[in-house]
Amino acid sequence: MNINKQNPQNDKPQDKELVWFAGEVKTPPFSSEARIEAGYLLRLLQKGESLSMPQSRPMLSIGKGCHELRINDQSKTWRIIYRIDDDAIVIVDVFAKKTNQTPDAVIKRCQKRLKQYDAKRAIVEDIVMDTEKRKRLEAAGWTVGNTSDFLELTSAKTELVELKVQLALLVKEKRKNKNLSQNALAKKMGSSQSRIAKIESGDPSVSLDLIVRALLTSGATRQELAQVIMG
Repeated sequence: MNINKQNPQNDKPQDKELVWFAGEVKTPPFSSEARIEAGYLLRLLQKGESLSMPQSRPMLSIGKGCHELRINDQSKTWRIIYRIDDDAIVIVDVFAKKTNQTPDAVIKRCQKRLKQYDAKRAIVEDIVMDTEKRKRLEAAGWTVGNTSDFLELTSAKTELVELKVQLALLVKEKRKNKNLSQNALAKKMGSSQSRIAKIESGDPSVSLDLIVRALLTSGATRQELAQVIMG
């Protein structure tokens, strides 16, 4: 597992670590499709992207910076409770949603785990996960890893998730570089503003075909697409 470090020659922020309480927060029994969807959304969070409804909503009842990721899977609707820190996405619970209201037991369990987590991290919030903080957390039972570890993704699924994430982020970058609004880009490609918004907001229902069309319309070259594909 890699430890993210600041690179003075790279202006892009480093990916945040994914942290979860090993033994208590377990890999959810998602279908293959739901694993890819969850992986896509978690990777966007690790890259500092903000998610909103219908993929995610704030959970102020649990605490500041806490959110609920929504994953619809076959016969169940799952929730992943997470907190956004400067250096990590902290997953504190995964459960199948059966009622409209989040159970009090879930709220209290998440608050307890976050209290335990905060007791082991540095007093001063770090921008990146340093070695000492990592050791403290792992000694206390927390896993510092990545999305593929948490969701137990195969190498092929990991590559698919990463490809879709990189392409979606490139759409936003190219559109802004061209000073195009979402509506203007949609008109150029014969689509709708809502579909461009879905690409940039991390909607897992967006196809790779639509993402590539948006990229080519916004001026991306074949070489740029090849660079993303080659990693």
